[in-house]
Amino acid sequence: MNKNKIKHNEEEVLEFKPNPEEIEEADVAIEQVDDKYETLNSQYIRLQADFENFKKRNAATASYMYANGVNDFAIEILPVIDYLDMAVAAQKDEEQRKGIELVKNAFITALGKFGVTEFVPLGEDFDPNKHEAVMKVENSENSGKIVEVVKTGYQRDGKILRHPMVVVAE
Repeated sequence: MNKNKIKHNEEEVLEFKPNPEEIEEADVAIEQVDDKYETLNSQYIRLQADFENFKKRNAATASYMYANGVNDFAIEILPVIDYLDMAVAAQKDEEQRKGIELVKNAFITALGKFGVTEFVPLGEDFDPNKHEAVMKVENSENSGKIVEVVKTGYQRDGKILRHPMVVVAE
């Protein structure tokens, strides 16, 4: 770089005049920095997109795991409700029967808070995908329809947790 002394407002000032080689070196260095910036910026954008995808996948997995956990727990509780139904049916003392029904209703209410509902298809057309036929009875007037529910079914968010056991008319 050339240095020349010049006078400016009665002061002596150094004037720098770069030579053409130095300008070319600076341009190459700037170009390299720009390339490095573009590389790092594109990596950053891809990393940010990957992280957003990870968060979405993680949220979907957490939701799926929660739903499966609730379903599994509900399936384990359903036999308890069946036993309470049997206890109510067998109970001769009215006060004790009411007490057992209160306990059963508390279980059903608790399951309802998690979206589990009873599935009682009485009067519906029999569908082997949704119902479990345990018996057939002669009834030409209701042929193909469910005339009795032997065991209540349960569902959650449209998914059948336990198929109802039904009697179908022929």
